[in-house]
Amino acid sequence: MKKAALPKVLCVDDEPGLLRSLRWLLRGQYEVAVASSGIDGLALLGAENFDVVISDQRMPGMTGTEFLERAKEISPRSTRLLLTGYSDFNAVLSSVNDSEVFRFISKPWDNQKLLETVGDAAKVARMTQASWVDFQDTLSTNGTHAVDEGVLVFDSDGVARAQWQAAVSGATNLVCTDDIGEAASHLTRQKVAVLITDIHGAHSQQMDLIRAVRRNQPQVVVVVYSQERDSAVIGRLINEGQIYRFIAKPSGTDFLKQTLRSALNRHRHLLAVPERALRRRAQASEDLYFEPDFASAPSQLPHSMQKPPSGARAWLQRLFR
Repeated sequence: MKKAALPKVLCVDDEPGLLRSLRWLLRGQYEVAVASSGIDGLALLGAENFDVVISDQRMPGMTGTEFLERAKEISPRSTRLLLTGYSDFNAVLSSVNDSEVFRFISKPWDNQKLLETVGDAAKVARMTQASWVDFQDTLSTNGTHAVDEGVLVFDSDGVARAQWQAAVSGATNLVCTDDIGEAASHLTRQKVAVLITDIHGAHSQQMDLIRAVRRNQPQVVVVVYSQERDSAVIGRLINEGQIYRFIAKPSGTDFLKQTLRSALNRHRHLLAVPERALRRRAQASEDLYFEPDFASAPSQLPHSMQKPPSGARAWLQRLFR
């Protein structure tokens, strides 16, 4: 019986010591190639197929996000990981909107967590490879298809809600709310294609809702529209919520329309190729209380024996009704 080939991993960094560390850590479990610049990395991607691509952010000539954005075009099947210290807000933002990274790996990294992350990335790449269909923004620019799908806006900002109402002008299935329970109930009662939400820190209701939706309804595309500028929070939005886009407030209505069209198109693609939702699989939350609360919400035990989520997250049960 032929032994399965090891997953292939490409590591890109201008620091020889970091490349040696990654090669040593991944040895035996992966076939590892290294490149000392973005240009060299792109050349390798053009010549070979890699399951996982790992890049440091700070490199001369081409940053990690610039490299991964081009890597997405050359090798869209590869799962992309970014090494970062969370210090550069613009870099983190670009990794969401342009590079669409699978995970951030914070520096200095924990060896075991890095191995688990690379393992998840390789598994996802292998599981989705056979059914891969390259994603393209094929939606017409007039956005006429948007009226066929539900859009939920969870935001207390009246100006922002008015902007989204203008962005989906004519759509009868746009719902805006600032109540977490109402948002959860709507996600259960209606077919929601896109969730648009603000974010107020890593321990906010919005973060909890994004985590829950990613686990319970992976076909829902999440867009964050916020004044949040904490790079660590955005990093967690990617790792724990696998958001599709982060838009900095305030932005123009035309840009919001463009983003919404793209998000709706991504939702259609996930429905057509469900396996692709695996590529948006989120990691376990760093909030130790969220995971048990989420796990207890859909309990199949008799009602008298159920342990409901803690008070602040009682709304979680509405997602499973």
